[in-house]
Amino acid sequence: MAEVGRHLEMKVSTLRAIARKVLPTSVRRFLVHLYLRQEAAFRHSLEERFKARPIPLSSFHPIFEPVPFSRGPIVMVNSALAAGGVERQIVNTLCLLGRYTDRHLGMLCLRLGEQPHLDFFKPALANFTGFVRNALPVAEANRVLEGILPRSTNQIPHQTIGWMPSDVQEEILRFAAEFATLRPSVVHAWQDSTGIAASYAARMIGVPRIVISTRNVRPTNFVWYRPYMYHAHGEIARCPDIVMINNSEAGTVDYAQWLNIPTDRFIVKRNGLDTKAIHRASPSTAMNLRARLSIPPDATVIGSIFRFYNEKRPLLWVAAAAEVAKHRAGCHFVIFGDGPMQEAARNAAHAHGIGECFHTPGMIENIETGLSLLDVFLLTSAFEGTPNVILEASCLGVPVVATDAGGTREAIEQGVTGQVVSRADPVEIAGCVIAVLADTRLRSRVKVDGPAFVEKRFGLRRMVLETLALYGLSAHPAEGEAVCSR
Repeated sequence: MAEVGRHLEMKVSTLRAIARKVLPTSVRRFLVHLYLRQEAAFRHSLEERFKARPIPLSSFHPIFEPVPFSRGPIVMVNSALAAGGVERQIVNTLCLLGRYTDRHLGMLCLRLGEQPHLDFFKPALANFTGFVRNALPVAEANRVLEGILPRSTNQIPHQTIGWMPSDVQEEILRFAAEFATLRPSVVHAWQDSTGIAASYAARMIGVPRIVISTRNVRPTNFVWYRPYMYHAHGEIARCPDIVMINNSEAGTVDYAQWLNIPTDRFIVKRNGLDTKAIHRASPSTAMNLRARLSIPPDATVIGSIFRFYNEKRPLLWVAAAAEVAKHRAGCHFVIFGDGPMQEAARNAAHAHGIGECFHTPGMIENIETGLSLLDVFLLTSAFEGTPNVILEASCLGVPVVATDAGGTREAIEQGVTGQVVSRADPVEIAGCVIAVLADTRLRSRVKVDGPAFVEKRFGLRRMVLETLALYGLSAHPAEGEAVCSR
């Protein structure tokens, strides 16, 4: 009977993978939201299964002893390499780690190649000498585990994770098979869902150093939140051998309050940015972009780069832009990025009377070119970890105005690199934008103060050295260039 159930799960997994590849984005998004609503409706059933689990993760005795893993590779884990701040940090980390350690490096994903946007940062690893690939499919992973694990322990992992949704169990088993084969010395898992799956797998297999990196405020603030995450994070928090980190003090406090654990259970490890590798676009390149967007050469430009999702509050952004336009004639407004709320933002711009000077050109491959176009960078998010794009704007000497969300305040030196707005009010936001535009001294000084602030607090070398310390490894600086291309 168990074999029949497993065979059925494999079929469902295969159908899910096919659906991701062939269904239109809008249909897939609708089905995901429908599934999440149904899952939330059965929250109490999940809690009952969690309480009845036979083996808590903290009581699980690892299947393998740590000795065979001692010189194994460092393995990063994330869902894919989409266009996001987390993925940028993973690429930065992989690119520089090779210069400071002789350990083999690699990255395991779940969804590389399924959609073009999921491979956005893959070209940045073109010169990376380690492996970058998807974890084994679940059917193959089960065969690997059956061949590796002792017969007496083969079903124990299933007992530990049996309370979870079936797709999460599959992800854990996929990673478990990989870790049982690769024998990594370190597993560094990023974000909530993938981080949970990799952390469970690594601890059950016996990886000696496990790091889970949460990158924002608590996941309940986002549409993709799933109830199992609360229980899973709580179990991970009760495993002292798993290192929990966050990239901002605000995120650390928010997770700790959500899970009812001390804040010192988390370690704050700020994002890293290579300030020396970020350069303004040439005047001709910036002017060509203006021409493509039909922005006059002398027009003031307020802009941003983000995904058009609810937590970014694009409609608030448009409302604030409309307020700016009332007081500053001739301004143009541009948001680079895509997402489900892009059309709603365009409609809002027309409703506010700024449709002709509001531009949504989609994704921009070279972020530096997009930022070089701007006189002010504006971000109106409701929730943030540490917005990399704010740091990049500061590196390029572009003043920032942003709402006070998560770790955003920690990414801005108030009155020096920009302004943090305390309220999500379009009039107040617009007032700050107008004040920054009028402050010629700030706009001049930020060209020097911006890069200096970012280097001091968010320097890339500092981030990598802190990362190695979390891995329990010493740094061995190497000569030569970074192993990756931008």
